[in-house]
Amino acid sequence: MAMTDTVQESPSSVVPNRLTPSRWRRLLILSEEGPNLRTAGGIVLYRLLNGYPEDSLVVIEHNADPQRGQLHCRYHSLTAPWLRLEQSRFHRWKRSLRGFGLVPDVRPETIQDLLAGFRPEIVLCVMERAAYYEAAWIYARSLDLPLIVIVHDVHDQFEPVLPIARKAVLRRDAAFYRYAKRRLCVSPELEALCADLYGVRGEVMYPNRSEDLQPRPFELAGRLKCATALTVGFAGNLNYGYGDELLRLLPAFRASGSRLVIFGRPPGPSCAELLHAPDCVEFRGFMQSPLQVWAAIQSDCDAVLLAYPNPAGAMERLYRNHFPSKLPEYLALGMPVIVTGPDYATGLKWARCHPEAVASYSGADIEGVARLFKRLRDLGVIRVALAKAAFEAGNRDFDPAAIRAHFLKALETSCTS
Repeated sequence: MAMTDTVQESPSSVVPNRLTPSRWRRLLILSEEGPNLRTAGGIVLYRLLNGYPEDSLVVIEHNADPQRGQLHCRYHSLTAPWLRLEQSRFHRWKRSLRGFGLVPDVRPETIQDLLAGFRPEIVLCVMERAAYYEAAWIYARSLDLPLIVIVHDVHDQFEPVLPIARKAVLRRDAAFYRYAKRRLCVSPELEALCADLYGVRGEVMYPNRSEDLQPRPFELAGRLKCATALTVGFAGNLNYGYGDELLRLLPAFRASGSRLVIFGRPPGPSCAELLHAPDCVEFRGFMQSPLQVWAAIQSDCDAVLLAYPNPAGAMERLYRNHFPSKLPEYLALGMPVIVTGPDYATGLKWARCHPEAVASYSGADIEGVARLFKRLRDLGVIRVALAKAAFEAGNRDFDPAAIRAHFLKALETSCTS
C-alpha cells in the first residue's frame, strides 16, 4: 500500500465516549494483516479499532507477531493453502488456478477451531491478498454472517494472473465483493472503479490519521529553518516509484538551493543515489514512532512533500485510484504541504481542488518544480497562509474522529440493516 511506512503510536485504552456504539458487536478480523503498529495497512486498522473491547474482538492473520505491536485481544496465525507458491516463480499460476476454484480453500472448520468458542457477529477483511479475503468470505458465508471489506488499493496490481484466468478471477472477486454488507473504499475513485468492476456500489472511507497528531504554531512557517534554503521533509515508503521521483527531482532541489530530509527505510537499488547526495539530501532513516517522525519534521523542516512519479508508468492505475495516507497526516502538521505529479494522481487532484491549502505542480519539468520551491523559500507570508489553510482543510475532509465514527457505525448497523 502507498502509505506511511512507520511504526508505533500512542495507544489509547478506550474509545472516546462520542464514538462508543450502543452495543459492541463481536468482531472477527480475518485478513492477511490485522491491526498492528508496523505496516501501513495495519496502522490504519489499529487506529480504527484502538479501544475496542478485547473480549469482543479476535484477529486471525498470516503472521501474528507481538513484536509488530498489537491490540489487546487474541491474535492467531493462519497459513493459507499453497501460500508458499506466492513467493515462487509459480505465483501467477497459483493465483490463476484460484480463479478456476482449483486451489484449496481455508475450511470454515479451521477458522472455528482457532476461535476456540468465540462466536463472531461480523467478519472484517481487507481486500489485499486473495487467499485471506476469500477465507473471510467463505467463513462468513458458511454461517450467514455479515462481511465488511476495506479496500485500500487496486489489489490486482499486486496479484497478477495469467491472461487466460483474468475473467475467472474477476468473477470470483465480484462474488466476494457483492456478498459484503459494507464496502469501505479509500477514495471516490477507488469506489467507482470497484463499482465498475464488480457491479455494486460501495462507500468512501478515507485513511484515518492519528488522533494524537497536533499542529505546530502556524507562525513558525514564516521563518526558515536555514536562512538561505527551504528544508523539505518526506516521510514514508520509497517504493512504488516515490524514491525514483525524489531522485529525479534532485536538480530542482539544487537549482532552488533547497534541502530534502527523508524519514523512512533505506532506498532500493533504483534510487540508492539518494544516499549519495549530501549537498541537498539528508537521510534520517527509520524511526520507531510516527509521532517521533512528525515531531522531527515539525522541528527541522519548513514544508512537507508528496511527490508522485511523473509519469507514473506501471503505477498509473494505482495512483489514479488509491489515496495517499500520508496526505491527511501532512495536512495536520501546521506546515506548508507540497504535492507534485501527474494530474490524474488522486492526491494531486485533491490538492488542485484546494489551492489555498496545498502548493501543487502537475508538470514533469524540473524547472517548474524548482520555481515552486523558490517561491515558498522567498515568501514567508505564503508559507504561513498555506500552513493555516492546510490544517483547516485536513480537519474538514479527514477528521480522524469522524472517520472512526463512520467505521464503528458501519459495524454497529451491519447486523441490523
